[in-house]
This record gives sequence, structure tokens and C-alpha cells, in this order.
Amino acid sequence: MFARRLVAKHVMTTTALAMLGTTAILTLLQGLFTYLAELSQLKHGYNAWQALQYVFWNTPHYLYEILPIAALIGAVVGLGTLASNSELIVLRSVGVSLWRIVGWVIRSAMLLVILAFALSEWVIPYSNEKANSLKTHQSVASLGEVKGYWSREGQRFIYIDYANSEGVLKKIQVLNFDDNYHLKTLTNAEQGKFKQEGQWDITNTREMVVQDNGNAVLNQSNEQNLPLALKPKYVHMVTIDPEDLSPSQLVSFMRYMSEYSQVPKTYQLAFWQKVGMPFSLIALVVIACSFIFGPLRQQSMGFRLVIALFIGLGFFYMQDFLGFASLVYSPSPAWFVFVPIFIIFAIGGYLLNRAK
Repeated sequence: MFARRLVAKHVMTTTALAMLGTTAILTLLQGLFTYLAELSQLKHGYNAWQALQYVFWNTPHYLYEILPIAALIGAVVGLGTLASNSELIVLRSVGVSLWRIVGWVIRSAMLLVILAFALSEWVIPYSNEKANSLKTHQSVASLGEVKGYWSREGQRFIYIDYANSEGVLKKIQVLNFDDNYHLKTLTNAEQGKFKQEGQWDITNTREMVVQDNGNAVLNQSNEQNLPLALKPKYVHMVTIDPEDLSPSQLVSFMRYMSEYSQVPKTYQLAFWQKVGMPFSLIALVVIACSFIFGPLRQQSMGFRLVIALFIGLGFFYMQDFLGFASLVYSPSPAWFVFVPIFIIFAIGGYLLNRAK
């Protein structure tokens, strides 16, 4: 038992270091190439130092996107090193099963899964906002501003010309309809302010009430209460690209949207991509193991790395293509996210079973 634990620790340490090293190298290269690209976009108000800051704040996003390919290449390098030293042959000869070795490699990859979750939940929403503020010459606070926003709550349609994450509204229009979508009231207000959950105060209001006989009555007031489920934090979320939101923010926002209106597919796609990311990483690790134990076991390390790179890029191009397709077709984006993952799992499992 002690010997098996020692062997497991050796395999996991070797593959984990290979994955982490690959992650560091790929992230450094991505940051370097991005900075060189940014230098070609220098202009007044955006100099080389700001470009460097922009790349720095975007580094967590680059790292998050690189992790699955880094796991794939790292697993090939780590297991390839063990194979070149004949350590895998010794392990198999003393009765260690192929799937047990694959399990150890997957346990090493869990470090990257944990890192990916931490980045997407706590780091990327903040760092991307800082990067965007540098590129658009706006403060982080001003990025949480919305202009021209429509919302629906039941039979009410609300138009807000301006809103920000501090709970300030300007030029609000509220249209109330009955069950047959006949206009009941039309309210215009100059300003609004968040009061408490579900309640807003609007000022300088003009409300037109449509009576049953078709006539309309105009009422004016200095201040009026407006029941509105919109929260300042959701105003902020509307200003951010769905892929830059954390999983918890996406869940909260989609729950709000599903309660009062239809959830946009872009948010569903971003959510399922974040859910599927750990499975993508593990699926690529399984396919990497099949390179070492399967049909490529007699090939050189360089050839394996080239094939791994092509498969990794092909996998992500397929995911991107199907992701955009999910915005057009009716099935849930979850199907389009998980189908490529299932295909990679199936191919890797088949090749490993053949190698047993």
C-alpha cells in the first residue's frame, strides 16, 4: 500500500508540474503576443504603459482560456517523460492498471480545475473590468452605466434611458397593459432612485390613465413609488459581457430574468460554457493519456505534441462554432457545449480500452 501511494505521488507530481509549467509558458506567450498587438494600437490617451497594464489585467482571462490546452499538452509531456524513462512499463509490469494511471493524471488535472473555478468566480469579473476601463478611458464606476434599457415584468414594459449601478435612473417610461394587451396606463418620469428591494422612487411624473370608454386622464405628481424588480447590481451586469460574469452572477441574473422575462441565450451559453469547462479539461486529459498508451505510443514526443495541439485547437474551434450555432437554433446551449466534450471522452475511452 505504501509503495502504491509513493508511485501515485510520483506520477501525480510529474504530470502536475508538467501541466503547471505548460500553463505558465503558454500564458507568458499569450501575454507577449497580445502586448505586441496592443503596441500597434497606440494613440493619444493610450500609451505603451497603459497597454502593458491592459495586458496585465487581462492575464487571468488568458490563463482561464489556456488551461484546457495546457492540461492536454502537460499530460502528454508528463506521461511522455515517464514513458521515455520506462517508468510506465515498470508500473504496468507490476500490475498497476492503465485506468489507475489515468486516474492519477486526472487527479493532477484537478489543480487546474480548481484554479479555473477560482479565476472565473473571483478574479476575472474584476480584472476584465479594470482592463476595459483602461481601453475605454472610463473609470470602473462609469462602466456600470446603461443607456436605453428595456425590461418586462408581467404585463408591464419599462424603458429606462439611463441607469447606473448606484441606483440612479433617468427618463423612465412605464407602459401597463391588461391581459388582452390593451394599454391601461402610461407613466413618464424624469428621474428615479433605488429605495429598497423591489421599490424605486420616481420624481416629476406624468401618468396617463386610459379609461374604459377610451378617454384618457393625465395625472402629475412630484414623487411616486414604482414597484420594480430591477436591482442596481443587475444594471451593472447588463453592462458586462456574459462571458466576463462569474458563475454565481450568471445564476443570479438568469434567475431574475426567468422570473420576469425571457433569459437571453447569450447568458445561458456563457453559463453552460463555464459549467462545461472542467469537463472539457478532463476530457482532453483522457485523450492525452490515449496518445501515450494508444496508437501514438511508438511516436516521438514532438509528433505527439503536434497532434495534441491540433486536437486541442480543433476541439475549441468546434465548441466555438457550436456555441454560436446555439444562439440561432432552438435547443438549449447545454447540448452544443457538451456534445464536443462527450465526443472527446468517447474517443479517448475507446483508444484506452483498445490499449488495455
